[in-house]
Amino acid sequence: MTDATDQAAAPPSTTSPALRLLRTARRAPFTLGIVALMLVLGVVTGALWSPFEDHPWFANVAFGAPAFADGRWWTPVTGSLFALEPWEYVAVAGVFLLLVGWTELRLGTRRAVVTAVTCQLVGVVGTAGGLALLARTGWDWAERLAQVLDVGFSAGVVGAVTVTALSLAPPWRFRASALIAIYVLAALVIWGGIADVEHVVGWAAGLVVARPVLGARLGRGTRAGRLQRDRATAAGYFAISALIVVLTSFAAGPSEGPLGEVASSGWPTGVLAVAVDLVLAVGLLRGRRSWWRLAVALTLLGVLGEALFALAASLALPEELPLVLLMLLLDLGALALLVVRRSSFRARRHARPSAGARLDQDDARATLRRLGAGQRLAWMTTWDGLERWTPEGQDGYVAYQAHAGVVVVLTDPVGDGPDGRAELVDAFVGAASTAGAGSCFFSASEEVAEIGRSRGWTLVPVAQEAVIDLPGLEFRGKKWQDVRTALNQAAKQGMEHRLVRLVDEPPETLAQVRAISEAWLGDSDLPEMAFTLGGVREALDPEVRVGLAVDGEGRVHGVTSWLPVHAPDGQVVGWTLDVMRRAPDSFRYTMELLIASALTTFRDEGALEASLSGSPLAHGDLPSPGGLDAVLDRLAERLEPLYGFESLHRFKMKFQPRNAPLYLVVTEPATLPLVGLALVRCYLPDVHARELVAAARSSRR
Repeated sequence: MTDATDQAAAPPSTTSPALRLLRTARRAPFTLGIVALMLVLGVVTGALWSPFEDHPWFANVAFGAPAFADGRWWTPVTGSLFALEPWEYVAVAGVFLLLVGWTELRLGTRRAVVTAVTCQLVGVVGTAGGLALLARTGWDWAERLAQVLDVGFSAGVVGAVTVTALSLAPPWRFRASALIAIYVLAALVIWGGIADVEHVVGWAAGLVVARPVLGARLGRGTRAGRLQRDRATAAGYFAISALIVVLTSFAAGPSEGPLGEVASSGWPTGVLAVAVDLVLAVGLLRGRRSWWRLAVALTLLGVLGEALFALAASLALPEELPLVLLMLLLDLGALALLVVRRSSFRARRHARPSAGARLDQDDARATLRRLGAGQRLAWMTTWDGLERWTPEGQDGYVAYQAHAGVVVVLTDPVGDGPDGRAELVDAFVGAASTAGAGSCFFSASEEVAEIGRSRGWTLVPVAQEAVIDLPGLEFRGKKWQDVRTALNQAAKQGMEHRLVRLVDEPPETLAQVRAISEAWLGDSDLPEMAFTLGGVREALDPEVRVGLAVDGEGRVHGVTSWLPVHAPDGQVVGWTLDVMRRAPDSFRYTMELLIASALTTFRDEGALEASLSGSPLAHGDLPSPGGLDAVLDRLAERLEPLYGFESLHRFKMKFQPRNAPLYLVVTEPATLPLVGLALVRCYLPDVHARELVAAARSSRR
């Protein structure tokens, strides 16, 4: 990593786009060399401006079953460097440059050469040999393609991008691989040209060579990953079926692929078939047991119907038998997958993690004291309103709420050190996936964010936790002027800070605290927020310390509450700010007095740090590149007049904290819309539509 001095000394040209492009080009010599050779040969032979099929050299250069039958063994090499039509050079060279270039940049030149060349040769030779054998069965489609010559490097491109997709981290590995599979298989079924066959063979070759080429990169999938793979594979079968129906039913003219002329069935039938296939695909993707049963029943009916039709075709229509047998094999494969992997489809409608135990509040607190808080917000995981899940054979727990088909984990798991917490993350995500629920971690620390990065999950910064190191803390210097002014004014007006257990205070004090809270809530059109924001109920916890700003007449001007942060031995080593409320006509510097005085007390008691917590939806200086965080920004703008998240964040900066980012970590990007809805329900569990409308109106004033 370059430091600031090196950057300042470096000449401006080191960051120029031209130099970066040159450095990238040097890393892809194979890709650039092949593209350059294609273009040079296109100019030399005239293929760049006239169809190559009309060239006298075409038969000696192109590959295919006729070329091998005539002994032209060199054609897999020569034919790979041309395109059939001049306009195809734009697509051929561009796709090769983009996809094989990606392979070379990601895997290195040697692996890219081995992968692309191997898949190209296997794709060309395998297609020619396979079609020659199938032509002997009397299959019209195979007989027709067995007479065709072809050129192009497309089989190698498909194989290379297949291997590169498998090198990605989960879950992107399977998503990219699924898209490639859907493309090559749907193209084969619909169009069924010789290039489409080569793509399928090249794709299969890529799947085979991926293990020796990638080695350890493939790694071992997690249980959640295997479940998602099984579900996505089954769902993909019906998604491909829907795609085929769309292309055959709504496209002009019949399809002439390996399944024969599949004529258009028209809009009503086509729409119904697509709807059924897509509904089944979505249900299977979520692992729903009910949709699995329906998919098995429909596939079984299809298998029985095709078996009867195959029997009839063998007697009366032998020319239709290859088509019927192929369809029968496809449906048998889908049925076998559904039956063999039936354990992956056990999700119920109201999904919650299973295969584990539930902890009550007392057990959770005992576990937290014993293992320690891996995150300063950990005490919130013991609050009412949360479910706490612990897997069999592992120490610790995960606290969450379930809404809209998503389980929202509050902050980090409570576990035995970083390794134990990482194991809990994977176990919980796997259990949620088994139950058919999406999962995310809200207000997660950098530790969980790093776990998410390594697994390819989506990360969105949602807050900055203001953390103050207490040893040696002194309110000296210009940057602490506002705090000193507040303390001096408080002393002049006889204001006192008391750090108490609210549950032990007399009824009149508790009544004043409740009145302050009710007055604060009365200014908002929305009810009190929950989840990461506690209230008076949480402040009454005997293990929570409460700061009171009291004047000489015993009137309470403001209140704060502080949650304990435990070390693994149970010792309290820090405190986290939760409640911050003041009376409407209170002393001007009430909050500065409460926080500064508490920090001094905690320092003198030997605590190591204090957290002013994170302001929900307040990003501060965290980057907001777009996407979901842009949506959260707009939500924060709407709620700012009501809850003041950003102004609260700016207030905390008076105490010179260091900022620790807090994240929303989403395990599956497809659940992002549901995650947004689930978070609204976490924070506003009892809100009604009319309150949201009233709040939206007031936020515009």
